[in-house]
Amino acid sequence: MKTMLSTWLRRPVLPTALAAGLLLPGCGSGLFPEPESQELPVYQVSQAEQVWATPYRLGEEWRFRNAAGYERRYQVKGLADQQLPGIALGSQRVQYYRQGLSARLERVDSGYVARPDQDKYLATFSMKAAVPKTTELLTVELTWGPSRLQLPATAQPAALPADVRLLPTATLGTRQYQNVWEYTSLLTSAARVPAGAVRQVYYTKENGVVRFVEANGTVWDRQ
Repeated sequence: MKTMLSTWLRRPVLPTALAAGLLLPGCGSGLFPEPESQELPVYQVSQAEQVWATPYRLGEEWRFRNAAGYERRYQVKGLADQQLPGIALGSQRVQYYRQGLSARLERVDSGYVARPDQDKYLATFSMKAAVPKTTELLTVELTWGPSRLQLPATAQPAALPADVRLLPTATLGTRQYQNVWEYTSLLTSAARVPAGAVRQVYYTKENGVVRFVEANGTVWDRQ
């Protein structure tokens, strides 16, 4: 676990204007507390929860292949470890900070050509620590193509949404996995969708995405 965490950035990232405001005297009436005020609590992601971030190591590639032998590659291009400010409802002052881990993946295979009006294919991962005695629960999310997945970091199998199920074991392609989360129906519109839209995603805590299925039925398995 220490090896994985060493790749995450360890300094808070704040907008430049806000960061500069912290250094100016007489700015105690702004968003951030005065220097003489008591130290604010900082809530961290626990070591047990950090397992959800293990698939994201800077420079690591996720390789997928379909039945026709074509390959797609996604690479972890960016990581961040931030202290995110928490502002209570009806207040303009920061009450606490919560740790936020995030990662960005880009598609890097030669078969992908971005149009001038289209950003490079990005997948993003984010994780935010829970804040006790508030509504701020531990949240873990993945954006894969146009789909935004809530990863069930705190949910019991019986409490999963209807379109998510836990597979205790699954053989996907040539590899076998334990505890696979299957997102069974990501296409919510009855209208025609592009052939490349994603309709199913299979995910594990240790590996990240291990299979995805496009709207036209093409299956991409992790290699």
